[in-house]
Amino acid sequence: MLQKAFVSLTKSLLSSSLNDRPPSARRATRHAHERYEYAYNVYAGSAQMQFIISVEPVHGTPTPGKFTLSLSLKVNKMSRSLAEPVTLKLSVDPRQLNFAVFLVPGKTSLPVGTLFSYRVWLRVGDFCHRLFGEDDLWIGKDPDFSSIADASFARLRRVLASHEVYEALVGRAKVQFIIRWHRVSEGVYDYSMEYECCGVGAVLFEDLRLKLECDPREVTFCIYTVPLKSLPVGASHRLRVWLKTFSGGQPSQITTQNIMPFTDSHVYQRVWKSDTLKIGARLDFDALGSKMTMGYMQGGPKTVATTISSSVKKRFGYTGVIGEEVNEPVEI
Repeated sequence: MLQKAFVSLTKSLLSSSLNDRPPSARRATRHAHERYEYAYNVYAGSAQMQFIISVEPVHGTPTPGKFTLSLSLKVNKMSRSLAEPVTLKLSVDPRQLNFAVFLVPGKTSLPVGTLFSYRVWLRVGDFCHRLFGEDDLWIGKDPDFSSIADASFARLRRVLASHEVYEALVGRAKVQFIIRWHRVSEGVYDYSMEYECCGVGAVLFEDLRLKLECDPREVTFCIYTVPLKSLPVGASHRLRVWLKTFSGGQPSQITTQNIMPFTDSHVYQRVWKSDTLKIGARLDFDALGSKMTMGYMQGGPKTVATTISSSVKKRFGYTGVIGEEVNEPVEI
């Protein structure tokens, strides 16, 4: 039987009621843009987490009208958005709302006990309005990653001022996974990840936004690949990326002696996945069979230089000199 996670409510409003303020304070903040945050504590997957619902009036004041509601998940000193914001028309007091927030464990997951469905409903009297819900929340404290057969885990090698470098063997190829971040605003950072192998690489994702109450260098990840059946063997892989949040006390200082994937105790959240990573070393293309026909290079590469025509410059608002002759691509 599916069991709902225990939920304890701790409401926290960013802006206190205007009526509770002295007249001088009300005059000073009459035009301030306000939003209201409701925090709900949830314990699931042996992990303590907090769902934060933000209610923000479009016009900045708690008057009837349109409000934007957003949902984020906070674990220790890090929080991230979970779903797209929704817009509602409210005629009730946005500072006196009540929500139902709960988790339901998924049927199967690997590691076991890390997959949940979450739901957020707004309660108004006897009526409920569902706001947020997904069936793909992966989270847990110290999951048993060793239960994943044939998984290859990346190891954290370097932590620098603006990025971290992880190294892994993927299809017998030595691959670097590089996590980069840049500051968006106070305490808010955008994280991206790319891979590099023998001078060739690509960006895997660049849209992970985290709100931090710590040094961004304290944010670490669990990165691993799992080989898929493919021809040639070792050419196709699953890739999983989990965010690691220290679960309590003081985290160990990251040193060259402390670079294993699992040290201390952490809460893990899966933040990205791919089943289409194609990379490998010493791939046996002859294994494709006798019907395979291999191509061959005809001479060396050609360099093609292209100049921009005046019509294209006009179309895209080019501010340089207009009126030169149209030039076709030239092979060199």
